[in-house]
Amino acid sequence: MPSVFARLLCRRGYVLVHQGQREISQRYGVSFRGTVLAHRRYSSSVNDILIGKQTSSERHGSQKKKAQPHSAREVKISSSNTNFYDIDTIDSSLSPEEWGMMKAQFKHPQDFERKAMERLIRNPSFSVAESLMTYIAEEGRKPRYGVLYSYLAICVKCEMYGEMFRVYAELRRMGKMLDPNLLATLIKGFCGTDRWKESLEFLKVVKVLGKAYSRHYNHIIIAAMDHGEKQLGMSLLEEMISTGLTPSDECYGAVMRTLSLAEDEDRVYSIFERMRNNVEFPSQSLALHIKEWFEGKKTEKWTGAFTSIHSSGHCRVCDTRLEGTDLTDEEFQLLHDSVLRRVIHGKDIFRSTTPKELKKFLDFIKDHHDYDVVVDGLNVAYTYGTKQKKYSRTLLKVVEHLAKQLGLRVLVLGRKHMKAGTSAHGAWRHSDMDTIESQADLFLTDDVSKDDPYLLSATLSCGPHARFISGDFMRDHKALLDQFVQQLFLKWLRGHQMKLLSLSYGAPIFSDVHTFDIVVQQTQNTWHFPYDNGEPRQGLEGPDKWLCVRRGN
Repeated sequence: MPSVFARLLCRRGYVLVHQGQREISQRYGVSFRGTVLAHRRYSSSVNDILIGKQTSSERHGSQKKKAQPHSAREVKISSSNTNFYDIDTIDSSLSPEEWGMMKAQFKHPQDFERKAMERLIRNPSFSVAESLMTYIAEEGRKPRYGVLYSYLAICVKCEMYGEMFRVYAELRRMGKMLDPNLLATLIKGFCGTDRWKESLEFLKVVKVLGKAYSRHYNHIIIAAMDHGEKQLGMSLLEEMISTGLTPSDECYGAVMRTLSLAEDEDRVYSIFERMRNNVEFPSQSLALHIKEWFEGKKTEKWTGAFTSIHSSGHCRVCDTRLEGTDLTDEEFQLLHDSVLRRVIHGKDIFRSTTPKELKKFLDFIKDHHDYDVVVDGLNVAYTYGTKQKKYSRTLLKVVEHLAKQLGLRVLVLGRKHMKAGTSAHGAWRHSDMDTIESQADLFLTDDVSKDDPYLLSATLSCGPHARFISGDFMRDHKALLDQFVQQLFLKWLRGHQMKLLSLSYGAPIFSDVHTFDIVVQQTQNTWHFPYDNGEPRQGLEGPDKWLCVRRGN
C-alpha cells in the first residue's frame, strides 16, 4: 500500500494528500499524478477519509466513481458538514441554509448568533461573519447588541472600514455608545482611517464614564504621530503617562519615528528615563526602533548593537561597567523601613501569622541581627529533597556548606513541624535537625504561618551585606510597596537573593547574584537597554538581552 502523507496548512485549512493514483481516483472521482490540494472544512468524517480511515459502513457501502482525466485540481469539502466549534477555521461564506442547519443543532439556539460571532473573533474571516449577518437579515430579525459588537470587532481586525462605519451608525441609532470596550474597539478602527480624529470624541466619552486605559490612548497617539499631529500626540502621551498608564511598544515606536529632529531629543530621553524609573523592558521590535533613532541622529554619530552583559557587569560590546545592585545607605534604610511597615506591620500581616508570634519574631531579630545568610528552610528542603523525601538531609547539606565550609553565620527559618514531626528514618530526621541547630540558629513559626515576611525582614535587619536563599518570587510582597520602593526592592533582590539549583556530589550549587542592575542605564557616551525578546522568564527576573548604543565610532 502506498504511504499516505497529510499535512494541514495552518490558517486556510488545506490538506495535502499524497496517495496512490488509482485508489484516490476511485474514492473521490478525481485524478492525481502525485498530490491533491483539498480545501478542508474540519469535518471529522471527511478528515478520517483523507487520512486513510473509513467507517464500516463506508468500507462496505461506498461505490467507486469513474476517474476524471489526469489533472490536479482543488477539491472543496462541503460546508454542510461544518461543526459549530470549527467555524473559525472557515475562509468562505456559508449560505443561510447552512447557518440554519448549524443553529438547529446548537444546544442553546437563542444564543447561537452571539456565540458564533464571539468564536469568529478568534481567527476572523470577514466573509464568514458577513454571511452570518445575511442569515439574520433574511430571517427578518435585527441583530442583538452582542452580535453587532463582535461583528464590529471583526470588521476592525479585518480592516473592513466601510462596513465598520455602517455598524457604527447602527449602534448609534440603538443608543449603545456607553460601553468602554466598544469605544476602545471604535478608537482602534477609526484610527486606521482618515476619520481618526473622531476617536478623540470616543476618548472623551470614556473619561466621562470612568477611567481611560492604555487601550483607549495608544491608537490615537499612533494615528496623531503618523498624520503629523506631533503636538497632539505628545499631549496625549504626557496625559496618559501622568495617570500612571504605560504606553504600548507600538505607541513608543510611533513617537520615536516622529521625534527625529534635534529639538525633540529631550522628549525622547524623557521616555528612556521613564523606562528606567518604572523598570520597563522594551520589546525586541521597540529596541530596534531605539537603535534606529540613535543611528538616525543628524548632529551626532551613534552606533547600536544587540549584545549581552558579562557576569562581571561589563558590556561585551563597549566594555562599560553597568551600575551595580548595591543601594545607598539612604535607599537601604528606606527599603528596610518600608518592608517592616508594609509587609511586617501591614494590615494584612495577621493573615500570615499571629500577634504573639510576630512579637516573638521581632524580639528575636532585635537580639540576633548579625547573620550573613538567611535560609528559607522549607523552600530549600523541598527543592531537592522531595523525590526521596529526605527534606532534612537536603537542608543539612546546605547549612553545612554555608556554616562549616564558608564560615558564615546562618539563620534558618522554618515551621514547627520540621522538628515536631521528626523521626529516626523519616523525611525530617532527629539527627539532621539536631546537627542543623548546632551549626545555625533556627526560628520556627506555626505551621499555618507564612515565613516569607520573616525571611525578608530578617535579611534586611542584618544589614546591606546579608543575603538570603529562597526560590520564592516575592511578587505579593513587592506589590505592597510604593512604586519607587518597588524599584529598590527589585534591585536589592537581584543582588541578595540566591536560589538552590542542584546538589552535586552532596555539595549545593547556588545561582549567582547579579553584579549589575537590570534597568535602562546611561553614561556620558553610552546607553544600555535591557529588552524583552519574548523568551519566558521566572518571577521577577529581568531579561538577559541588551541593546548597547554608543557615541562615536
